[in-house]
Amino acid sequence: MRKLALYLCVLVSLNASAAKNRKDVPPAPLPAVVTNAKKIFLSNGGGSNLAYDSFYSEMKQWGKYEIVGSPEEADLIVELAYRVERGGTRVWSSTNTYDGTTQVHSAQIVDPELTLTIFDAKTKNSLWSEVDHRRLARREKNREKEIINSADRLVEDLKARVSIPQ
Repeated sequence: MRKLALYLCVLVSLNASAAKNRKDVPPAPLPAVVTNAKKIFLSNGGGSNLAYDSFYSEMKQWGKYEIVGSPEEADLIVELAYRVERGGTRVWSSTNTYDGTTQVHSAQIVDPELTLTIFDAKTKNSLWSEVDHRRLARREKNREKEIINSADRLVEDLKARVSIPQ
């Protein structure tokens, strides 16, 4: 029995060390159309004007692409959408060991996310998309800060991926 347990421990540790983790996976380059584009049209996919305003400001400050006023003038259409996914309700219970009473608790499962999608302006085909899950916050001021941070993370990731050699 001990040999079997030792064998299983060795097998599990070898599997764990052989498994890849996130650091081992290099980021894939974006399509050449995205990296070579000169003009983009920024589209607000809805959900949060604050997210769009922050994203627009960061993209303009970056200066990689010229932001144009209509999709017809652009090489790419870059859409930012804010959604709050509702995944139902989580229910759990806890028991007070002192008096033996049980309480039932519930919380709504909420996942606020910002989705960045890049479309080819001519074909309208989706070329690349990324989702950033905004951190939860109770206060309105902190929710706004997290929306801005989420938009900033999307721009930073786009910058990093544009610089990956083809």
